[in-house]
Amino acid sequence: MVGNGAFLLKEWVPGAYILAVRNHHYWRDEATRLEGVRYLLIPDENAELARYRGGELQVTFTVPRGQFDWIRAHLAGELHVAPQLSTYYYGFNLRRAPFKDQPKLRRALSLVIDRDKLALLVLRVGELPAYGWVPPGIDNYTSQSFDYAELPMTTRIAEAQRLYRESGYSRDKPLKFELRYNAGEVHTKLALAIASMWKEALGAEVGLTQVEFKSLLQDIDRGDVEMFRSSWVGDYNDAYTFAQVLKSDFGVNLPHYQSSRYDALLRSAALQQDPLLRGALFEEAERVMLADHPLLPLYFYVNKHLVKPEVLGWYDNVMNVVYSRDLALGSPR
Repeated sequence: MVGNGAFLLKEWVPGAYILAVRNHHYWRDEATRLEGVRYLLIPDENAELARYRGGELQVTFTVPRGQFDWIRAHLAGELHVAPQLSTYYYGFNLRRAPFKDQPKLRRALSLVIDRDKLALLVLRVGELPAYGWVPPGIDNYTSQSFDYAELPMTTRIAEAQRLYRESGYSRDKPLKFELRYNAGEVHTKLALAIASMWKEALGAEVGLTQVEFKSLLQDIDRGDVEMFRSSWVGDYNDAYTFAQVLKSDFGVNLPHYQSSRYDALLRSAALQQDPLLRGALFEEAERVMLADHPLLPLYFYVNKHLVKPEVLGWYDNVMNVVYSRDLALGSPR
């Protein structure tokens, strides 16, 4: 393989490992401190932890959800948890009933979701409750939140019940809809927990349908869903990678959100040269979108790694990219 990076491909055993060795023709070879890096393919998270504890790995790709509490108690000094540019959300199908032209109803459903409880009791691996769309940590941007994010749950539930009634629903005439999501243990646990919150606070009756991911995408594309589970992963460290998702003409605007004001703010931001003013326009656009509730952000993903003390130069970052050329092995100071 021809390349001009700090490392060159030496061996590749499919399903086992990739070995990269130092490229002495690299333009800054004198700054490279490792002679090589072996990347192991370990599909099972628990097996990865076992090999890390056995000294076979210096860095893990992730940490197993079921052992997070043990890791936090026994390997706290080696655990790295940091924000990631990814948002997990439920999307409304805004092209059909029952959520088309129903902002009050959409807000009511959002109000009663206890995102802090989901992160603490269901997810349990350091994920951050999402009360906005754009994750924290993006350059020149302050994450925005729903206007009720800091209100106590009792206040939020009372408002939700009022909005639910104003939308034409009650416990005697409950809202009935389907939430469709792709197969996965976490997806199922979240769906059950949130459906229970809707049932308890509002009396809404939610049917839960689990399908394969490919089928889910096809159903969303056809508009054959009422509410769906999805996520968005930022491609680069800038607010636009999230803002563009909800542009009226963007191809992956899955809820089919349309707002002329939102689109106008994005156009203005795209023409703005000053990074602070540009960020302020994106922030205003996010507030406009959140007020319309075209989707329900639930949590922000986090990067989760175990890193041995002898690995020097490690840096957490929202893109979850740490270049091996920046790392070294040695005694921690």
